[in-house]
Amino acid sequence: MKPIVFALAAALPLAALTACETETAQATTAETRQVDPIDRAAARYSITTSTVDFDETLRRLYEAIDRRDLTVFATVDHAAGARSVEMELPPATVIFFGSPRIGTSLMDAVPILSAELPLRAAVYRDKDGTVKVATTSATALGRDYPVLREQSDKLSAISANLAALRAEAAGTDG
Repeated sequence: MKPIVFALAAALPLAALTACETETAQATTAETRQVDPIDRAAARYSITTSTVDFDETLRRLYEAIDRRDLTVFATVDHAAGARSVEMELPPATVIFFGSPRIGTSLMDAVPILSAELPLRAAVYRDKDGTVKVATTSATALGRDYPVLREQSDKLSAISANLAALRAEAAGTDG
């Protein structure tokens, strides 16, 4: 009887290892299947197609941010960066903005949010020539940081504010 018990005991770790390898292979396969960066971005950002050109969309976004008394912390002009190394890139500008009062309370609750905040809005022209406005998704933040669900009122307000910013910048606010 002892040899069988020993054989079973030896087989259990092997079975567990095989199951673990299978789960890892399945996860790797699932990750490999979801390689489209646009799909990944869509999960992290909310995107609105603009009805106006790039410069007008960017101008409207700055005005919408200013009307809400939000702070612009930084602006990155990716096309200018490309030109600085003698390369070309369609217009793409990212604005880092937010409310220090709200952002501070969120980062106090979840310190790693300092890697996510301030919020971001990108105005860019895609390969088809369409101008788009993308903002951080408050839904994604809530999904990625479950503790923020306790602050659902703030996340809802942020989400509504970001939707309004995108609509105003894109000229879809009617």
